[in-house]
Amino acid sequence: MRKLPARPHLSSNVQLRVSSPSRITIALLVAFVVSVFPRSTASAHEIPRHVAVRAYVAPLPDRVRLLVRIPMDAVRDVEFPLRTDGPRDGAVDVVRLAPFLHDAARLWVADGIRLRDGSTALPTPEIVAVRAVLPADRAFDNWSTALTAVQTQALADSVRIPPLQLSLDVLLDVPITKPVTDLVLEPQWAHLGVQTTTVMRLVLPNGVKRYFTWDGDPGDVRLDPSWWHAASRFVGQGALHMFGGIDHVLFVLCLVLPFRRVRPLIGIITAFTLAHSMTLAAAALGYAPDAQWFSPLVEVVIAASIVVLALENIVGAKLERRWMMAFVFGLVHGFGFSSVLQEELQFAGGHLLTALAAFNVGVELAQVALLLVAVPVLDYVFAKMIPERPGVIVASALIAHEAWHWMGDRSAALQGMTLAWPAFDIDFWLVVIRVVMILLVLVGLMWALSGVMSRLQQPKGAVQKMPVLLMLLLLGTALSGRASDVQAQAAPRSTMAGVYTAAQATKGKEVFASSCLGCHTTASHMGTAFELKWFGRPLFDLYDYLSQLMPKTAPGTLTEDEYVWVTAYILRLNGMPAGKTELSAEPAWLKAVRVDTAKAPTARGGEHTERNRE
Repeated sequence: MRKLPARPHLSSNVQLRVSSPSRITIALLVAFVVSVFPRSTASAHEIPRHVAVRAYVAPLPDRVRLLVRIPMDAVRDVEFPLRTDGPRDGAVDVVRLAPFLHDAARLWVADGIRLRDGSTALPTPEIVAVRAVLPADRAFDNWSTALTAVQTQALADSVRIPPLQLSLDVLLDVPITKPVTDLVLEPQWAHLGVQTTTVMRLVLPNGVKRYFTWDGDPGDVRLDPSWWHAASRFVGQGALHMFGGIDHVLFVLCLVLPFRRVRPLIGIITAFTLAHSMTLAAAALGYAPDAQWFSPLVEVVIAASIVVLALENIVGAKLERRWMMAFVFGLVHGFGFSSVLQEELQFAGGHLLTALAAFNVGVELAQVALLLVAVPVLDYVFAKMIPERPGVIVASALIAHEAWHWMGDRSAALQGMTLAWPAFDIDFWLVVIRVVMILLVLVGLMWALSGVMSRLQQPKGAVQKMPVLLMLLLLGTALSGRASDVQAQAAPRSTMAGVYTAAQATKGKEVFASSCLGCHTTASHMGTAFELKWFGRPLFDLYDYLSQLMPKTAPGTLTEDEYVWVTAYILRLNGMPAGKTELSAEPAWLKAVRVDTAKAPTARGGEHTERNRE
């Protein structure tokens, strides 16, 4: 009978081998336990929600001095010694505290600041003195008392207070070999808290003080920037704000969505630019209302402006109204831009106007970049993927939906504010008079601009040169804004002179076939019927008739461009030749063009030609 092998048993000096998967499992369990149950120390606390950093910087001939105060609850990874005598209340041991303060000062203050003289890096800041400060200490309110206190006033040994209730004062010196001419700070103290706000005071040798305030890490802070540095900083800030504010981007897209030709586009964007530039400058110079409700009200109106433009795009936008809406709403958007600019002007030094102009340039560059991308993309989408009219409606509906929610959210914030009636005293009525005067100036400016905008909305071939004297009067007195209308009416043209392009007529044929052919036939708009009704009348009458009554099932629902194209198509149906001049929707221009009868036989010949094309 075969014997079974004896069961091996383990002696005390035999080690078990653990497989690799088991090692991984054990390591994961250990990591989990350590993460869930961290060891308790005096430094184990949460990151504070808000931290206020106060600082002085004083350039001297042989050094740059910095004096910084931070709350101790922002200091982590430093185990402050606790007292063992008396009650266990977590009080700090002041006798043994000094080396720990130095560690905290190095880790959380000195390592978070770098200085440059222009592009030349200065030496690493050296810790000269540190001091633990009680909550009631007021020495930091003044530069001289703060400097004296950090070097001479230590915390009494008998103080019993938890370390996280203290503040930390740190005096830093940056040695230099010559006086700095372009001092640049690179503070990186944002990690002290979830939100870190720094208030820094610049103390110059002549006693002049300047204040700087920022949240997070501001990047380079030039304490006395040149005009070039101020301009470059604010150009970037303007562009960032334009792209960072999605409401401004959507507003611009809504403005140009139905109008993407170059000349009308210039007029619309110019009106928007002039308007927001005026209110941006006024707000930056302190002429905007400073009431608490004003900024939320501006945000509500900005959202409402997007809704209005989107709805107009849906029902059918009119070119002659669009620049006016761009101007009016641009005034509101300028106040929106100013909210960021006012916070940044502290970094402009003595170059306020340069910074203001540069910020505006940055906004305009961002607008141009947006249009350079958006217009070709929209043209491609409407040409290759979706018809223009449905595309405009869908895009505008989506934008209106989003902006409507913004308007509701912002209105709720505005309604939560308490509004107090003003005192109807002499100051109040002075403000009213000032507002009325500003409104009159704006109305006069819009009147003056209307002539210029009319010229920009006309096709190239239709524009005549404006006399230099008339141009000067227009810009200087704002009293001759209708000059282009007078010029257009003074020189009537004939539809036989090529007042539309072949491309417009081709597009008009497509629009007529898709939107009008179900209720109208080409026969009702050509030949003898057309001649009896329209020959000898201004072309405006024909355009106005089409835009008011077609298509029969939904009058007025086509875009302005589409009505222009249909008009061009009907002119071609009646034998009126195409030319190089684009047909315009501008009323003054259309009224100056006569539906000519001089070559009526040609029109009837054109009728047969067009029928053959059909």
